[in-house]
Amino acid sequence: LQHRECNEAVVAGVNVLTAGGSIACAMAGMLSPDGKCHTFDESANGYCRSEGCGAMVLKRLSDAERDGNRIYAVIKGSAVMQDGRSASLTAPNGLAQEQLLRAALSDAGVDARDVSLVEAHGTGTKLGDPIETEALAAVYGARSGRSSDFPLHVCSVKANIGHLEPAAGMAGLFSAILSLQHGPAPGNAQLRVLNEKISATVDGEHIVFPRELTRLQPRVDGKSLVAG
Repeated sequence: LQHRECNEAVVAGVNVLTAGGSIACAMAGMLSPDGKCHTFDESANGYCRSEGCGAMVLKRLSDAERDGNRIYAVIKGSAVMQDGRSASLTAPNGLAQEQLLRAALSDAGVDARDVSLVEAHGTGTKLGDPIETEALAAVYGARSGRSSDFPLHVCSVKANIGHLEPAAGMAGLFSAILSLQHGPAPGNAQLRVLNEKISATVDGEHIVFPRELTRLQPRVDGKSLVAG
């Protein structure tokens, strides 16, 4: 779209559950015994697999405005990175995640302290969730100049619908778009007691994990809300 190689693009993610995949995940100790994603919670014990399909149509903003299309959101920037060296599949590399977040902000030309909400990966594991929130705190927290009256809201739709694996990105994107459209950050289902490692990581960073629908603060400069 940016290089004008096409004028419209359909982007989709699909996940269909199979017995073999579920058995492999169970044997690897990745799944929650109670069938829920306790994202960010002290009781996090693995994730719940789910299936589904999500799709959206992408166009250049100028073309969508010209054609009178309903515009749900504007993608200002993106970035791609892989984890590099890490202990295992379920132990992400925090430094790589920080680099990814900074690259996306740079590509979008957005200041980290102007982002209101982040839709996190947040699978509901005791190890992965704290590593991710530590990266978020390093990039989006008080160290970025964020003030206490404009906190970052961190959410994960996986606690509501499970982990759609290759379609999880679409689900997260839809959740973020709905928050920008309607104004509230969704509550993190299953969140009762914040993981103590996460609590230590975000202490003083002006980051919150909503437990119910929470109205996002309007930007002080009057500009549109931004999510990551």
